[in-house]
Amino acid sequence: MTLLEVLVACGILVVGLASIASLLPAAGSRLSQAALEDRTGAAAANAYAEIVNRGLIAADLFGSGTTKACVFGQTFPTLATTATASNFIVSATSTVLQTRIDSTRGFQLEDEVVYTAPTTADTPNNSFVSGNVGPRAYRDGLCWGAMLAPTQYPAVAGGVATLSIAVFKKPGNSKLLTLTGTPAPMFRYTTGAALGIADEATRKQFLAGCSSVLVLPTVANTPPRWVKITSSWTNPGPGIPEDATQRKSFIVLDLAALGSGTANLISSGTMTVIGFENLMRVDQYPVSLD
Repeated sequence: MTLLEVLVACGILVVGLASIASLLPAAGSRLSQAALEDRTGAAAANAYAEIVNRGLIAADLFGSGTTKACVFGQTFPTLATTATASNFIVSATSTVLQTRIDSTRGFQLEDEVVYTAPTTADTPNNSFVSGNVGPRAYRDGLCWGAMLAPTQYPAVAGGVATLSIAVFKKPGNSKLLTLTGTPAPMFRYTTGAALGIADEATRKQFLAGCSSVLVLPTVANTPPRWVKITSSWTNPGPGIPEDATQRKSFIVLDLAALGSGTANLISSGTMTVIGFENLMRVDQYPVSLD
């Protein structure tokens, strides 16, 4: 009887330990996600402080009579190489912006930084990255980019603007996309009627659910606007086996927060958006231009 009791107790113990062991991977994943979210908040706060301290909330960044939004930081300057160059000002085209922030810096959230004297720019170089002469080179990780867009053009001192700070899990690409659909309280758009596997990969990469996209205006003197993606999925094609050529990607956008500005972003049921890889969060602040 004693041996039997020991065997039963061991069996119960094994079941309990197995249950606990099955929770460890999920707990580790949640802990990693929580740490990433915490660092994302820290990066957004650091970015806002740096933008204010460098005098980047100013009307003179836009020049005289321009109707563009000003972008700087990680990922955003690459927009100037796409068909959206007419919508954005980058450091390469703004002398004022070049004097206040170095376009070659990393815009990373780094735990400890060793700086060396600057060469041609006004910002000290990170010696871990410049020439890899520090104790170790940082891998590209959590980073941020920003967009300053006046609510009315042209930008003037004292005018109202919106400062958007986007934080990314790691540097990535952006992609210009055209979405079509039928307006409703919750706008549903599809990337095409039968676009197949390639379109599904684009949706997962640049139009993931709970992310955001930057919508380009269809009306002059209107700034780009951020829109939340409430859900995103792909319907399989008909038939058995699945017909990959008939897959349809759907994206639900919440445009309710835009109010009357919605009409300036949609033309004949079509929206032009910029999707981003690895986007974690977008913080927006109403500001007054210096």
